[in-house]
Amino acid sequence: MPPGHPTPVRVLLRGLELIQVLNQHGSLTTAALSQKLRLARTTVNRCLATLEASGFVERLPSRRYALTLKACLLSHGFDAATERIEPVRAALHASSAKVQWPMSLMRLQFPQMFIEDSTDRESGFAVEYFERGMLVPVLTTASGRALLAFSGTRVRELLLEHLWPNRPEETQASWADRAALDRELATTRERGYARSTRPLRLTEQGSIAVPIMADGEPVAALAVRFALSAVSFEDARKRLLPALQDIALGKVA
Repeated sequence: MPPGHPTPVRVLLRGLELIQVLNQHGSLTTAALSQKLRLARTTVNRCLATLEASGFVERLPSRRYALTLKACLLSHGFDAATERIEPVRAALHASSAKVQWPMSLMRLQFPQMFIEDSTDRESGFAVEYFERGMLVPVLTTASGRALLAFSGTRVRELLLEHLWPNRPEETQASWADRAALDRELATTRERGYARSTRPLRLTEQGSIAVPIMADGEPVAALAVRFALSAVSFEDARKRLLPALQDIALGKVA
């Protein structure tokens, strides 16, 4: 430190490091935080208790810890979209035991979808883990299709000007041309949710997703993934869609 500079407050530095790790990796257990920070669990627990009491960190039902909206706004200031998503994220985890299948909360980080949060670690049915910070394509995911379908015409066209020429190969079998994609997006708006299918090693994975709206535009999308050998799309519409719609409104399903 420069001469005459006050001695750093070590516990404050540890708290800031903890916030930084949660920001980079998403929700983590105490053990994982202890390992990443190279601190004793007792120290990590004290830091977490202080941050939780101050409203910067919350404990999830899975016994993992995550940053709250209050912490996220430290660097970005007021963000209406983030404020809209925060109750959705809380409802997502509160509903994980009832829904059982893994759910993901995604936002657009052009030109891909950014996984904001997920219940994969809380679900006994997850065969792969979608973690916070992962990026996935827009056109191949139900979340991306929901965001496109419910965006205003101008926003949707601006997005597709880039996405359509650079679309993944697997989408070319689904849509022979832009008109076919436009028809699917129109159907998605009519039924109120998007759907997609993806091959897995032993079965196919189905997904349905609903938009999270703010001021008439989607600011995020909420999706649930399931094995099509266990749950058909019709079953998902009846059993899982109502829960997704409640969570998108910030209600516990």
